[in-house]
Amino acid sequence: MIALYDFIIKGGRIVTGAGNPWFRADVAVKDGRIAGVGKIPGGAKEILDATGLIVCPGFIDLHDHSDLTLLVDRKVENKVRMGVSTVVFPSCGFGAAPPQR
Repeated sequence: MIALYDFIIKGGRIVTGAGNPWFRADVAVKDGRIAGVGKIPGGAKEILDATGLIVCPGFIDLHDHSDLTLLVDRKVENKVRMGVSTVVFPSCGFGAAPPQR
C-alpha cells in the first residue's frame, strides 16, 4: 500500500474548540499539515490509534512565565504533553526579553 500521508490518527474523539459537540473521526497529516478529517482512505507511514482519546488543536497559554525557566532548562515536554502548542509571554509586563518601545 502506498503511503499517502505521513500519519493518520485513527478513531479519536475530535474536539475542534468551536463549541460544537465532539465527533469520532480520523485525522490525516501530510507535510506537517492536516490533510483530512473523517473516514480517511489510503495508507500512511504511521498509524496512531486514538481509540478512547481526544484529538484537538493545540492550546494557547495566554498567561505564562516559562520564558524565565526556558533560559535555564530548554525542555518543553511538559507543556507539549498537556496540549499547549503556543505560549504568549512576557506576562504581567515582566519577562526575560526587554519591553518593546
